[in-house]
Amino acid sequence: MKLVAGKKGINNIVRWVHMVEHKDITFYLKGQEVAIITGIALEKAEDLFDLVKRIYNNDASGVIINVGPYIDKIPEEIIKFCDENDFPLFESPWHVYMAEVMRKFSYEITLSLQSNLELAGIFKNAIFFQDVLELYIPQLKKNNFREEWSYCLAVIEILKEDGVHVIDKKKRTLILKNIENIVTYNHERTFVFESDGRFILVFANYSEEKIKSIVETVKNKCMHLLTKNEKMYFCIGKASKNIKCIAKSHRKALDVLKIQKINDCKNEVTMYSDLGAYKLLLSIDDREIINEYYQETIEPLVKYDQLNGTDYVLVLDTYLKYNGSLKEVATQLFYHRNTINYKLNKIQEILSCDLSELNTRLLLILGLMLRKTM
Repeated sequence: MKLVAGKKGINNIVRWVHMVEHKDITFYLKGQEVAIITGIALEKAEDLFDLVKRIYNNDASGVIINVGPYIDKIPEEIIKFCDENDFPLFESPWHVYMAEVMRKFSYEITLSLQSNLELAGIFKNAIFFQDVLELYIPQLKKNNFREEWSYCLAVIEILKEDGVHVIDKKKRTLILKNIENIVTYNHERTFVFESDGRFILVFANYSEEKIKSIVETVKNKCMHLLTKNEKMYFCIGKASKNIKCIAKSHRKALDVLKIQKINDCKNEVTMYSDLGAYKLLLSIDDREIINEYYQETIEPLVKYDQLNGTDYVLVLDTYLKYNGSLKEVATQLFYHRNTINYKLNKIQEILSCDLSELNTRLLLILGLMLRKTM
């Protein structure tokens, strides 16, 4: 059996193998299968090309054509199609027993699935049950992941149009297959699994720049699977010192997710190192200190808005975001400049502050940021 086309797709994941002799059978393909064609059910020669295209369009990982009494040779147009679409095409001589090929595929796939299930369990336990981590280190080593490596986790979450619930299981499965094809089988020392409706990507001994590049690729190749109003968040945590600190990288990725949702940064790849002052604010465990600071800075303005139906918090946030530029605030909020001046004077009165002072602006910026993390 030899590869005759589609070499660039050789790392595609293979989850199963099927005999596909007729176009009607292609509807039963679920994706990531290798299809075998002997030609026994083909009515005319040109039906072979149509069958290969249908197999490809149903997200198969590759195709094997058994050359013999029913298919004397593979047409050039099929070879060209498979090369253009990076769809692996193998030619197998007639004397090769296809049942034996299927048996070998099935055996290797079963071993691979067992290994993936084991790894998913190991990483889940490493993240969520750190107290028993020592029990899983031998299995990690067996699967070629070292204890002393640095580990960085990325979290991908996709929400429905309501912005609250994750997408359904069927679509998650489809996207997970795409992520696996991009990450696990193209990059060593990586692993992908699903947990609580989120996709968790594990990177061992990778630089932050490389991780961001890979996640950007995942984003670019998965966006077309979403509807217009579905939201996709890409969050990269902080690299850990070793496997024992992997849970911390996961927590930092969830911190990024929290800030992304607050700021509505959908469809953007954000790293923990990009969070700036939010890193400091999110690390404060004493909620009493946070509440006290919030009460002393922003809360009076929030309560005033709630009681009077005003938008002073929005005006202040925009004013600070654009470094005190009245022109920019007026443009962003569609207000007249005089209206902005009036609102800013009212804000200073309510908060008993002077917005022209740099220290005051800094205090209020932190107060607004804290409000978003509460």
